[in-house]
Amino acid sequence: MAASKRALVMGNPLALAHAVIGDAWTQLILREAFHGVRRFTDWSTNLRIPRTVLSGRLNRLVEAGIMEVKVPPGAKRGEYRLTEMGIDLYGVALMQGMWERDHAPSVLQRRYALSFHDARTGKPIVPAVLDRPGGKPIDPRDVGIVEGPGLIERSAPAHRRWSGGRAPAERPMIERSVDIIGDHWSWSILACAFLRIRRFDDMLEATGMAPNILSDRLTRLVGSGILARIPYQTSPVRHEYRLTEAGLELYPMVLAMHGWSERWLCDFDDPPLKLVHLSTGERITPAVCDLLTGQPIRARTTRWRLEAPGTERPRPQPAA
Repeated sequence: MAASKRALVMGNPLALAHAVIGDAWTQLILREAFHGVRRFTDWSTNLRIPRTVLSGRLNRLVEAGIMEVKVPPGAKRGEYRLTEMGIDLYGVALMQGMWERDHAPSVLQRRYALSFHDARTGKPIVPAVLDRPGGKPIDPRDVGIVEGPGLIERSAPAHRRWSGGRAPAERPMIERSVDIIGDHWSWSILACAFLRIRRFDDMLEATGMAPNILSDRLTRLVGSGILARIPYQTSPVRHEYRLTEAGLELYPMVLAMHGWSERWLCDFDDPPLKLVHLSTGERITPAVCDLLTGQPIRARTTRWRLEAPGTERPRPQPAA
């Protein structure tokens, strides 16, 4: 029996991931962690985040297994450090940063070019989502879904709407994108769009959100250029919401998040929903890899640099 629209949208691996890390504050906290932040006071200073919110998000990340608290030798207070599960999110952050660079650039991103290289060899790295480690790029037109027995209807987590917040110094990744895709409901709508659920009433059924919340998020996504509002009926006038080019180019991030969720939040051999190649029927297990070598990108050995025409190349910075 085919799963309901609600189960497809709210029970797939992507939805499971965004229930844990989908809100804007969590994305920014993880961004700072990839830049080496480990102390509560540093997150508080860098993000100007309310202390109660920061404490709650950090506790959730620890409970999820994405962070752990360790007390360094001789220290009185513990530090929050990324676990292997958390470090594996670096690939998702890369894909989000690359989408942001192309479709929602900050002042820093417009001024400089962001590039990556291997710290051990100095060779360039080109992040891309492949159908498996060592595999090939994924053609969206060749992706199908296979429902698993764990694909069930789930309730949305309680997330408040993002009200904005900024670090004093800009980062080269994950800066403006959180204004656009920094809440669970926006991602639920995008999941609908990628599953070709495009009409208002169908989205209500699939997500279970209140009509006023759906209307608000649709307006924001249209205003951000991710969705286009297109009439499909004239009397009375009714519209559907389709992904624009910018919206379609979120797909690598969607795939990266799906792959991370399969590895850490699901039974990998039997996830709620599998991706397969329509042409061959072979399973797709998305992984963020170096397009030049096909090898998975390792946060510990990846370095980034900012480059501007006519300026001296800055020193490489650690990715994590």
